Amino acid sequence: MFRVKKLEVEGCYLITPTVFMQNTCDLIKVFNDTQFNIYGLSTEFKEEYYVIVKPGVVRGMHFQLPPEEHDKLITCIIGEIQDVVVDLRKESKTFGKYSVVNLNEDNKNLIYIPSGCAHGYYIKGDKHALVFYKVTKPFVRELRGGIHWNSLDIPWEFDNNKVEVEGEDKIWPRFEELNSPF
Repeated sequence: MFRVKKLEVEGCYLITPTVFMQNTCDLIKVFNDTQFNIYGLSTEFKEEYYVIVKPGVVRGMHFQLPPEEHDKLITCIIGEIQDVVVDLRKESKTFGKYSVVNLNEDNKNLIYIPSGCAHGYYIKGDKHALVFYKVTKPFVRELRGGIHWNSLDIPWEFDNNKVEVEGEDKIWPRFEELNSPF
């Protein structure tokens, strides 16, 4: 069983998974196609991957261009991230809006992100984060797009002068400069 909460961005959900606690381990169910279908969430995942990111880094805001845009299901298995989603879908009632959630090893939450949204995160605390992704279409580097991480006055939980940003993430256009392909 999952608890599913709608977020500010249309089609974006915070998912609290079932945790089966035992003396020596916790079993966390992160996906169940029947439960996802109840909420109209895609169950056609085609690829899974994870990233390991050092603390104090901001990544994003990324998306994959059509025709290979994809829905994402993301969780932070180790560490903590401030996760951000921006709606880039021109016809969406939440176009230009964003959702911000904290994902970490303690709350075990997941975020479901529909295609047509940009995604990024900041690694909080003082340890590396292990971030796990499921996507509905394979990642294609040549179809990677993005908007600048500091667009839209997103309330990042860091001092802009002390954050480390990946090279490509420094050069994405600002939201207001993007001609959205969605």
